[in-house]
Amino acid sequence: MTRLWWQLTRHQPDHRLTTALSVLAFAVATGALLTVLGGLGAFEGRFSAAPSDHLGSYVLLAQTATVILAVPALTLGAAAARLSMARRNERMAALRLAGATNAQVAQLTLLDTLAQATAGALGGVLLYLLALPFVAMITFQGRTFAWSELWVGPGTLAGTALAVLVLAAGSALLSLVAVTTSPLGVTNRVTPRRLSVLRVVLAVVALLAWTAVSQQPSITAILVVLGICFATLGVVAPFVLGVVGRLTARSARSVETLLAARRLVDDPRGAWRTVAGVSLATFVAGLMSVAPGIGPEDELAVDIATGSVLTLVIAAVLAAVSAGVTQASRAVDQQPVHDRLQMAGTDLVVLRRARLRETLLPLLTSVGLAGGAAVLMVLPFGPELLVSSWAGVATFAGGVVLAVGLVLLAVAATQPLVRPLARDLG
Repeated sequence: MTRLWWQLTRHQPDHRLTTALSVLAFAVATGALLTVLGGLGAFEGRFSAAPSDHLGSYVLLAQTATVILAVPALTLGAAAARLSMARRNERMAALRLAGATNAQVAQLTLLDTLAQATAGALGGVLLYLLALPFVAMITFQGRTFAWSELWVGPGTLAGTALAVLVLAAGSALLSLVAVTTSPLGVTNRVTPRRLSVLRVVLAVVALLAWTAVSQQPSITAILVVLGICFATLGVVAPFVLGVVGRLTARSARSVETLLAARRLVDDPRGAWRTVAGVSLATFVAGLMSVAPGIGPEDELAVDIATGSVLTLVIAAVLAAVSAGVTQASRAVDQQPVHDRLQMAGTDLVVLRRARLRETLLPLLTSVGLAGGAAVLMVLPFGPELLVSSWAGVATFAGGVVLAVGLVLLAVAATQPLVRPLARDLG
């Protein structure tokens, strides 16, 4: 089976690009997770050495940042496993029609995904080691970190890498459901089913749970519900994007806008995966914007601001990488569509503008949605926190601008991928 997988991989010209993108995404996700866990371990180590309420506040804030950043990092890892899913499913469907069993198709998919995830996890460990000297230069509690404080240890290294591999395998196998159920169905072009409004009901339930738990002294409960709210944002956002796409398609006055809106309606989940990182970064910016208004001690207030900026930068980088690799993969997957549009007379400039609007439309929608969700989650702690400091407003605005700017740069970097696809036609 390994030999067959290798032969299939060697004879796929577009496989090298998607493989490189997947490895990059897995590496960044793994490196970010290890860096965040290293920071958490450093604060926990300082607290264990000299327990106090003051140091306990740092541990609580570090745990919150870990939950906040773990979600986009894991989302990026799951997205890496789904890169070029359409092309891979078509190849696996062809093998099923040629006589391959479901087990053989699953094995080939796992070999492909786990090879990429393993290379990415090793790359992530290297990124973590390279980041250690720079993270150690950051000052908290009036002193910098020692390398030994930030070192997570071999157990956490192995555990994080294993978690990435399990996540990759699970995402890859879930993508094979259509192939194993009906190989011919993979090539069908049908109108997608609308997402259920129950997704919005789930968001309301999560918000009510947050309102109740935020008034409780249990830190564990608050962190658990915070993670649930993050996950809920990913559930309700595709539904909202689908609604926005349908409304935009009805009122579109240009070919570019119509194409972008129809693609959004056709695959709201795919559109969400492209902007999920920047949405979560906006969510983080909203939560962190109240940090300058918290903390009576000068040192703690300064360290909270430093941690907020660091969290935003990591979230913004994850968002940019997620958008870049997803858009590059979509450009490869959409090659047949680009070919047909070109044959029908669509100009290359129109295709490129449509791709940009295909990102801008869900990007602006999701930023507004995430910002509103962050405001709603801050309200239970007191509306005055929203306007407690101009520094908080600047943090929110700066975080949003940074994340959106990096995403647009990443998308712009993938635009040349459309050029050879269109030029092949003529």
